[in-house]
Amino acid sequence: MSDEGFLMNLPSHIILDILSRLPAQSILTCKLVCKKWLRVISTPEFANLHLFRSPPGLVVFIHESGGAEFCRLFEFNDDAFDHDLHYDPEIKFELSASLGISSGATVQVGSINGLVCLRNFYRKYDALYVCNPITREYVALPVLDWLFEFPSQVTYGFGLSIISGQYKVVRIFHECVLDPTTGTILSIPKYECHVYTLGTGSWRSIEGVPFAYNCRSVGLFFNGNLHWVIQDLEGSELISCFDVEKESFQPFPFPFPGERHKRALHSLGVVSDCLCLCDNTSDSEIVIWVMKEYGVKKSWIKEFVISKMPDFAGTSYEMVYALKVFENGDILMSWEDYYLFFYRNQSKTLQQVEVVPNNSIQTMLHVPSLFSLKNFTEN
Repeated sequence: MSDEGFLMNLPSHIILDILSRLPAQSILTCKLVCKKWLRVISTPEFANLHLFRSPPGLVVFIHESGGAEFCRLFEFNDDAFDHDLHYDPEIKFELSASLGISSGATVQVGSINGLVCLRNFYRKYDALYVCNPITREYVALPVLDWLFEFPSQVTYGFGLSIISGQYKVVRIFHECVLDPTTGTILSIPKYECHVYTLGTGSWRSIEGVPFAYNCRSVGLFFNGNLHWVIQDLEGSELISCFDVEKESFQPFPFPFPGERHKRALHSLGVVSDCLCLCDNTSDSEIVIWVMKEYGVKKSWIKEFVISKMPDFAGTSYEMVYALKVFENGDILMSWEDYYLFFYRNQSKTLQQVEVVPNNSIQTMLHVPSLFSLKNFTEN
């Protein structure tokens, strides 16, 4: 028997084990080899095993100067001396062509198990999508029947119910009243929360929402909860936490007293399997607080204090996001939607990463998967 024939006649469980170790793009090619491989690869068991073995990376949405928007997936190198980002040029697609959405106004809401939630607000209403960049599948969420205009605000989060396994998109709306002289928020007479469970076909309203605060950030999903950095009407910062399974809000400790600040530049992230808060308020340093024990206020510690190099120093108005801490202490970070950079732990320096020169980017942690959105049919 030839090597090719031997491989084709292996038991299905062995084929599953071998193919699940390949990169996602290679697996899509393997679907075309024979019907037996197609059947193995198309099972939920295969998708789950492949996800478990997939190395984490980045999903990068690139806004080109001409208005086109593309998606690329990058892989990490966790070598002690080389953390360069690598990507497969075949895993690139234009959002307007693939999803049929308007160019130039798309932001990431979240990424879970290879599924990415996107918000497109080119129109007078928000258009929301959940897509899989690997399979090119996507679903468009139904549009809510009310609109919003500035100064009213809308923020989103994309989460997963740990027990039920349901994917949920959370939308929070604030009707704001501004002081015409100072532009500050005087009151929030109306606030609403709606939840969409993927596959149900409709939004549900959540009652008793204690979220009457100023918030423009996207919710961070971690440990079964969505988290937002928010400001109260006095300008002090807090963290709002939403339990995705129970669909309820709960208090959550901030690492330090939320003092009023004109440039409160605090973002949430996950580093080394812990919730973190990255502070870019200072002109001279970036501070990363890490919550060593989830939900415990006393476990917040000032883990990293990074001195800004001349190119990064000075007054800024952008958020800095901590994306990944490598084994040697290097940290991959993003500066708003402008660029990526490494903090080199040994030399205590910052080094910019050229992903796509001269273009705006949005970056989020992402694990490639073969999860099919065809499984989320409306009930």
